[in-house]
Amino acid sequence: MPLPLSKLHHPSAQHLVDSGIEVLHVDSSHALTQAAGYLKYNRARDYGRAVFFRGQTRLHPTLGPSLLRGIKDPQAAFNRRALLKDFLTAVDQHKAAPLRAVSPDCREALLQHYGIHTTWLDVVDNVWVALWFACHHARVAPWPNGYLHFEKRVPRMGGGPEYCYVLLVESAYFTPVPDQPGRYRNDTSETIDLRVAVPSQFVRPHAQHGVLVRRLSKKRGLPHLDFFPLVAGVIRVTLEDALDWLGSATTLTSHSLFPPAFYDYGYRGLLAHVEPADRTLGSIHRVQP
Repeated sequence: MPLPLSKLHHPSAQHLVDSGIEVLHVDSSHALTQAAGYLKYNRARDYGRAVFFRGQTRLHPTLGPSLLRGIKDPQAAFNRRALLKDFLTAVDQHKAAPLRAVSPDCREALLQHYGIHTTWLDVVDNVWVALWFACHHARVAPWPNGYLHFEKRVPRMGGGPEYCYVLLVESAYFTPVPDQPGRYRNDTSETIDLRVAVPSQFVRPHAQHGVLVRRLSKKRGLPHLDFFPLVAGVIRVTLEDALDWLGSATTLTSHSLFPPAFYDYGYRGLLAHVEPADRTLGSIHRVQP
């Protein structure tokens, strides 16, 4: 079935199939901006959903949350959710100082943003931040260290074109959960806008325009194993063009998008007080320059 983006036509864009998935390949930054705005406007107007962005270096046929990625067996998914639930209960009982100002219903999403494996998916509400992620490889050291480093991709000399992908992910946004600012839910999806739900002592989500989404089953309201049905479109850009459009702005560097614990007081607190005892849940990332 054609994705909603297939209806958009632009002189600097063409519809193609990449890895079995329909993509809109764009050759200008203006086409990228218009494609992003096109779906934001139309999906909000016609379906009451917001569209967010996720940058990727590759296209995959599925889009699973970090805790359930690669899981197909329902019992295995249940076991992992139970493990996460026990961890979150322990965090609540410990009353970790950095999380006291965060609603209990938003803590899982916040911990995902800082590296813990959960049932949420990281997206952003800024297409240029998403493109930055698509231009960088994330390198993570094995558990329990969790050292995270971003390497800028460099176009190969003499090879074929390399691409960056921006997924346009739609989720609930115009149906707020009462008395929980920044949290939105409908029958099939849930969204937490960390810019609203989390105080600014956690600097990273505000720097990245960080949002978390998840696809829910209508019957039980539990997170699905695959969130790809939330993808309303995919934009493809050559790596060379993407790097050129991003330029060398200091606001689009790992130092700005992942502020060190010296500046990010919430991150500093998480490093000191939150650490899972099971490798399945990952760890709070220790970002390295």
